[in-house]
Amino acid sequence: MAPEAPGGQARQERSVIQVGDSALAVTLPSWWARLHGLKPRSKVEVEVLADGSLKVTPKRQGLQPSLSRTVRLHEGRARGSIVREVVASYLAGFSRVRLEYPASMTGEVRGLRRILEEVMLGLTLVEEGSGYMEFYVTVDPKAIGFWEAVERAYKVTLSMLKDALDAAGEGDAARLASVPERDSIVDKLYLYANRKANMVLLGLESFQTLGLSSLAEIPSVLMAVKSIERIADHTVLISGNASKIVEGGGRVPDDVMSLCREALSAFEVSGKALMGRSRKAAEDVAAVIDRYQQRARAAGAHGSGPLEAVLIADSARRILGYSLDIAEAVIDLESIREAAGVSAASG
Repeated sequence: MAPEAPGGQARQERSVIQVGDSALAVTLPSWWARLHGLKPRSKVEVEVLADGSLKVTPKRQGLQPSLSRTVRLHEGRARGSIVREVVASYLAGFSRVRLEYPASMTGEVRGLRRILEEVMLGLTLVEEGSGYMEFYVTVDPKAIGFWEAVERAYKVTLSMLKDALDAAGEGDAARLASVPERDSIVDKLYLYANRKANMVLLGLESFQTLGLSSLAEIPSVLMAVKSIERIADHTVLISGNASKIVEGGGRVPDDVMSLCREALSAFEVSGKALMGRSRKAAEDVAAVIDRYQQRARAAGAHGSGPLEAVLIADSARRILGYSLDIAEAVIDLESIREAAGVSAASG
């Protein structure tokens, strides 16, 4: 694992020293230099940020630094716990994850391989032996950019929601059953976007790879990506509950379908606002949600009909809420950039 700053302090005070007749310099922390393999005559990039501060980034030559981690398993450990630890390693930027386990767990761990490779984009088993498996993250960090991953997640989720509602309206059970298959794509892209952001925060990738103007924007963007992932999950729920209604010979009530269509509209507007960083489009989402809330209060319920219809309406309400979260993230991003510009101008 990467070494930490002495005493866990990322911020340190250092003296400016004279170099030659006119140049000034600041020494780099030795632990940081060792982490990035810097030696005398190594190259670094110096970037002037919007607030006037300087950012020093190691000059990347060829491949990114490779972090490896070993996860030692023991009998009785829950499968979900193993998956979560590997996912956490992936999110933290590790490019190699080795699982070590007793021979008695061989069958169980092999059963997890498919799950692990399906959940994480680029995670591939490259070596297996007695009592161990070694996974590498083989996807090229430059092959899929941060915003490309976010946009693909949005488009896949939007197509899932459109198909689910069209199929529900037409009573097409087969088409409803096919919608959840795409949820794993959204999960992969969500985790990949989080991994990219974490790698930047850890200094393993250049900040410019995220296409943002400052690190302060990362929390807002990740909130929006998480909201997209949650909308995909609720689309799966809508599809499943609609399937039960259709297979039972019924149909989703018109008032519930209307609420779902409004949720679709809100998500489409908020997603476009995120992709285009449009504050005006983001503010339009609030009007859609206000209309839904007024109608819900007038109806006195979140839907009518069987339990499945009520659950569909509840998912629609949640999709509206997550769409508003995306819209708020867009507004936050614009405000952060404006604040950075004012700070730079006043400095």
